[in-house]
Amino acid sequence: MIKKVINPLLIAATAMLLTTSSFAGGDPKAQEHVFDIKPKKVADGVYCMFGAIEMPTADNAGFMSNSCYIKTSDSWVVWDTGATYKFAKAVYTEMQKIADLPVNTIIFSHEHDDHWLGSGFYKEKFGSKLIGTKIVNERYKPGHEPETRMFQILNPIDVEGTKITPMDESYDDGKVFKLGGVTMEYISLGQAHSEDDFMLYLPEKKVILTADVVMNGRITSNRNGLVMGQLKALDLIKSKDWNVCVPGHGFNTSKTAIDESVKYFTQMKDQILAALDNDVEATEINEVVTLPDFKDKGLYDVLNSNNVSRSYGEFEMMD
Repeated sequence: MIKKVINPLLIAATAMLLTTSSFAGGDPKAQEHVFDIKPKKVADGVYCMFGAIEMPTADNAGFMSNSCYIKTSDSWVVWDTGATYKFAKAVYTEMQKIADLPVNTIIFSHEHDDHWLGSGFYKEKFGSKLIGTKIVNERYKPGHEPETRMFQILNPIDVEGTKITPMDESYDDGKVFKLGGVTMEYISLGQAHSEDDFMLYLPEKKVILTADVVMNGRITSNRNGLVMGQLKALDLIKSKDWNVCVPGHGFNTSKTAIDESVKYFTQMKDQILAALDNDVEATEINEVVTLPDFKDKGLYDVLNSNNVSRSYGEFEMMD
């Protein structure tokens, strides 16, 4: 059994990491970012926008996570909205060219703001129903936008119009929807990448949308997830019948889309457990567990050592 543990040293290290690598602030005199939106058809009626393999920065205006549109008989259903009002608006403008439909429902994967902070555009334009983790409503309050990462990182012009918009519905145990003739299984994954993760499975289309439980081409940020939760979620993904898997970050949607994540977290677990067996201390863990197979992946230098340090605390508390 794994117990949640809060390690003050790791919290301080995480805060320092975010301060030095992400929270650089924006230029108030910067020009508005112009998004290069190219929806990619990944399956019949399913189109996705693929963000950069980067942290959120003023230069990418927060477009560094993946989001998708699912076409139903009477509307689009959106999976994650991206990070800002302006990004969401730019995406909808492109998707209108494919099918001029409203967005009646938005389904969210987890509470990290690069995935849901664009929801205000859809609520304003369509009155869309927002379905996602209740953590969003617990931690983010309308009117407190400057406290979010995006307002601290992006240029002020690029977050104009962006508002914290509460979830309308939350389902702790997931839910099966039939929306416009399309079956959608909203599946709870528990604490995996974040404290409360969900994936969306479209069984008739053999498509699975995993958000950040799966990443490829880059290292994940496991700042408030669990290695064992990740591995459990990945096992559940493997148990489904799918041909297309859309990660939260990364471009590979093929049958091998989850392989990097499986390998990363399996090696993390095995190497940290071996280090604990050899009485390696927390202060030494990053000298022993380096995960060299991933050194060429995006954001390795930024995120890997913190992932290892945090995961050491997870496994140290195993009975």
